[in-house]
Amino acid sequence: MKRFLTFALLLITILAGFHPVLAQGAPSCTMNPDGSITCTTGGGGGGSGNNGGGGSGPTQACTPGEHTVYRIVSYDPDTEMCRGYPEVVDNCTGQVILSLPAFMDVPCQIPQPQVPHPCDTFAIGAGGITCSNSGWNVSARVTFPEMYLDVRPYPATLVRWPTAIRNGGMPGSSGSGGVNYIPNGGGSSSNPQVGDWRDLRLTLTLQPASPLSVTLPIVGTFNLPDAGSTGHPTLIEWEVPSHPAVGGGPLAGEVDGLEELPADMPLFAGSGRGAYRLYWELRYFEYEAEVECVPGPNGSGGYNCGGGTGHKVVVGYEWKRHSSGGEIPPLAVQNVPPSRLADINGDGIPEAFWNTNLTIRRMDEGDSVNNPRYLRSWNWGGIIYWAVREGQGQIGWPESE
Repeated sequence: MKRFLTFALLLITILAGFHPVLAQGAPSCTMNPDGSITCTTGGGGGGSGNNGGGGSGPTQACTPGEHTVYRIVSYDPDTEMCRGYPEVVDNCTGQVILSLPAFMDVPCQIPQPQVPHPCDTFAIGAGGITCSNSGWNVSARVTFPEMYLDVRPYPATLVRWPTAIRNGGMPGSSGSGGVNYIPNGGGSSSNPQVGDWRDLRLTLTLQPASPLSVTLPIVGTFNLPDAGSTGHPTLIEWEVPSHPAVGGGPLAGEVDGLEELPADMPLFAGSGRGAYRLYWELRYFEYEAEVECVPGPNGSGGYNCGGGTGHKVVVGYEWKRHSSGGEIPPLAVQNVPPSRLADINGDGIPEAFWNTNLTIRRMDEGDSVNNPRYLRSWNWGGIIYWAVREGQGQIGWPESE
């Protein structure tokens, strides 16, 4: 026990010496070529070695001393927080002087390389997004996927009656377009030349980036995580009937699909939407020369490989696969309607696209959407119509057999 306390006091003393360094501001984080991450804070000098450094760019001299780096083991891009342990590094040699096995969370920013997307024109509408590249004559289209809001009782409920809503699923979607052959090198499919491409495929993917946001008059707004078709619903209660005096909107007879209700019954009109991020991927095969290094000089007496002992020769040709991809932010897409721009973190910059392809599915009392007796669905493009009756009225279940 005494040995443990001694170590604990020593560790606290050492970490106390690091506190002023942490107070200087967020570390500067860099992703290394081997995939590791190094974060540096405080200190001077320009030393940089395999164990990390604090400068920017090559230097001919350094200021003797030491600085602190953080060996990062994980990074959360959503919160911009790194988890790692501190090390003391020599400014000039980059050698680790002291390493502390004490993990801590520190704010950091790790810039992610952005590969330019291949789209020179976009088209966006209620159905989806189209990306085209006129140089390759290729176009891909991805549709906004169908999201599900599971509800009961529906299309009518009662005041202060336990009413259920559930995010029944927010799947992703993909769409592709392709070109069989692009003669970049001047060849053809039967006589390829170096630089030619074949089997080019451009794929667009929409992936959910937020819970399903459901807003119901009087009741409020709910951010519902994806619970699937078997998850537990959220229970709500309406405090007033859907009367025009409290915001009741259109009549049931004015809305397609609500023939189960009296035509003159007023409805509450809510809304539902989910944020989706857009990604692209480009795959193709390129006709390339296969080069090897052979001993001796080339025909001109020169050496260009093997440490100055050999020269390069073409030994064959082959189709090599290439791929690239990344995210397409909303601001990179032309003519996006403002209603489609989703600012999900509240910083004033849209990160995603709002999807309003919302299908409302009716659940039975066991929260199933597959019961043939209750099976029914509606889709009004993100609008949620709901009738709320006075307590003595009939609940909007299908009539009993």
